[in-house]
Amino acid sequence: MIKASFATAFLILTGLSFSVFSQEDADETPPVSEPSSFAGKSIDEMTADEVLRLVRFSYTLYDRDFTGVLQMGITKKVPFLLSLKPEAIRFIFDDPAQIIYIDTRNQEFSLLEGIGGGEIAPVSPVKYGEAIRGTDVTYDDLSMRFIYWPDAKIVRQERLKGRECVVVRVRNPDGSGAYSTVDIWIDKQSGGMLKMMGYNREGRPIRRFEVLHGKKFGDVWMVDEMRIETISGATGGQIDSSTRMRIQATVN
Repeated sequence: MIKASFATAFLILTGLSFSVFSQEDADETPPVSEPSSFAGKSIDEMTADEVLRLVRFSYTLYDRDFTGVLQMGITKKVPFLLSLKPEAIRFIFDDPAQIIYIDTRNQEFSLLEGIGGGEIAPVSPVKYGEAIRGTDVTYDDLSMRFIYWPDAKIVRQERLKGRECVVVRVRNPDGSGAYSTVDIWIDKQSGGMLKMMGYNREGRPIRRFEVLHGKKFGDVWMVDEMRIETISGATGGQIDSSTRMRIQATVN
């Protein structure tokens, strides 16, 4: 049984149903899950491309709607509705109306958008690196386009938040967007993505996002808070701005 992973909604963006949270960080302590598997293999037996297929598979596990907010500092708050369906993920914003639509019906990347009530149409690659609603979240981040890039490689294993992770590296095959290379930390126990670091064409880190917190929504454990940071410097030590993505409640 594959556990829901972080890719489910870059929140959620991720609808994680796995235990990555300490007792003080969660409303309750999630149950300990069996190690994630895919096609009869444990993560230790998978290739990097198979690990990313496991992450992508999690997109299809839900049929629920949630309210959420993107927050920068104290005053800037951008509410949204997150709709998770087996065939698609939709981020719905108001004022002005905007729908960002990720088609999950196949193993190919497909990102669409509708603005002002207009027709849903493919997002131009020139927009992939653009910020959404003036936050640190870009179209690349929201869609997690990089988990579809080919020829992934496992570069190391590392502990993060007390979890054993594999670090998967992917390289941009088409040059679109801001990232040339992305490193992805994937929890070996759950198959969920815990952290991402995006690098520009000069090899410098420019974006980092990380799972911060999880809680139970009804009968489902999932990530309800992530931090997305725009960073600079040779090692990414300078934080230029930061956005929190929070999932607040289910929609009945």
